[in-house]
Amino acid sequence: MSEPRISVVIATYNRAGTLPRAVASVLAQDDADFELIIIDDASTDDTTAYLTSLTDPRIVARRAQSNLGPSGARNFGLELARAPLVAFLDSDDAYLPHRLSVPLAVLTADPSLVCTLSSALKYDRGVPREARIPDISFSPPAFEWALTCDLIPVEATSITVRRDAALAIGGFHGALRLTEDREFLIRLAKRGGGRLLPDMLWEKFWSDEGLSAQWNKAAAGLVAYVRQRPEYLSRYPKLASYLATKILVGHVRDRHYGALWRDYSLLRGAGLVGVNPLREIRDHREVKHYRRAMSGAAALAAIKGPPDSWR
Repeated sequence: MSEPRISVVIATYNRAGTLPRAVASVLAQDDADFELIIIDDASTDDTTAYLTSLTDPRIVARRAQSNLGPSGARNFGLELARAPLVAFLDSDDAYLPHRLSVPLAVLTADPSLVCTLSSALKYDRGVPREARIPDISFSPPAFEWALTCDLIPVEATSITVRRDAALAIGGFHGALRLTEDREFLIRLAKRGGGRLLPDMLWEKFWSDEGLSAQWNKAAAGLVAYVRQRPEYLSRYPKLASYLATKILVGHVRDRHYGALWRDYSLLRGAGLVGVNPLREIRDHREVKHYRRAMSGAAALAAIKGPPDSWR
């Protein structure tokens, strides 16, 4: 069997209701030279029955013996992939028709790039919204900083990478179930540059049970993330404080007062917030103003790294 030009990895757990939509969106791609790898992460619903019904020869379906989490399941798919490029798809999202052909052309034309991220059409409880990102190529240091400072959106369905580079860094970190895609790309940025694509290539469907909507786990997810990226505390404490206080501010806004005190204790114990509220407020405002100043296309394109005062 000849090697496909690009592999698609879907890691799925108990998404029998949305998985058929995701699979159909891959099979409808305008570039037919792909393989679709579906990892059933030990689902307990009707996922297995659905997968056994698929007959398209481009589909490879495997079931994990135990639940690996999103990182472990994607890594399982990465190892099975035969193509030099790999695109990811969450099983509650869907591709638009050019999702594979556009990144394939970009990464083929520029060997210095290891990753592309693409724009999306997002549905929040059925209401569509265009989420476009500017057309920008980042050098490796600029890409790493833009990811570290959360200046660019990162969602798994947006990501296309070079398989060899992804395997060389060990894939996604198995201990992370939130922000694992951003942490993965920060490590990948050491291997090459990144490209933002303004083309709307996929659809995001928000749901209350989706990982992205689990606000009550955000603080624990941040603590786990910073354990893997200790530079937040050692090199960029202002940014660490901002990410933590952003969660707390969200709890106040949404009147989640029980979660507020629980997460404050958790974040303080991890060193992400301190005992000086005036300093926390000052750092939060400084980072917020910086991020706002960097939100335009011209400012993003000019990024070389963190501000000197943050080093």
